[in-house]
Amino acid sequence: MTIKALFIAIIFSINSYALELSLKLRSGDILLQPLHCWACNLIEAETESEFSHIGVVTRVVNGDVFVGEAFTKVREVTLDEFNSKTQKGLKLKVLRPYFISDDLSKNFDSKFKGLPYDSGYLWNDNEIYCSELLYKLFESLNMITPKALPMTFTHNREYWFKYFKGNIPDGIIGISPGDFDNEKLFKFIGHI
Repeated sequence: MTIKALFIAIIFSINSYALELSLKLRSGDILLQPLHCWACNLIEAETESEFSHIGVVTRVVNGDVFVGEAFTKVREVTLDEFNSKTQKGLKLKVLRPYFISDDLSKNFDSKFKGLPYDSGYLWNDNEIYCSELLYKLFESLNMITPKALPMTFTHNREYWFKYFKGNIPDGIIGISPGDFDNEKLFKFIGHI
């Protein structure tokens, strides 16, 4: 077997595994996502995580996977659209809660879908950011979630100062995508 043929076989098997995994996704699966943007880099540095965004599989219909996310607003997109934002060369990490409520998609639709995105990362019910969405959705369904804690913005302080226009919300309760990257609370399923 030539090097080129071996390389093609490896790429095909990796892509086949990712496709196979995406076909096994279920409602409630957590999708941790590395994004590439200025604020994303700040979030990843602050939380010491490679993930700056998070979504949740809201429903699977005839093999089509839909993901709920807070990105510009709380919305539902296809898995392909969600994954298209993943930083080039990196993958989504898939975690599965040990208990998933049957009412997840109904609760997402009735309580969260359409809410505006909260770029100030404030803990309120009028606007919501990505990890706050998962926390509040899971909590409303009595599903396990990491603990929300007072946030700090100590890494790259001068950039946070610029991001928040001088009013950094230190001490406000919050949660990050990295807080969900906890394999004691959730089962690791794979990468896609």
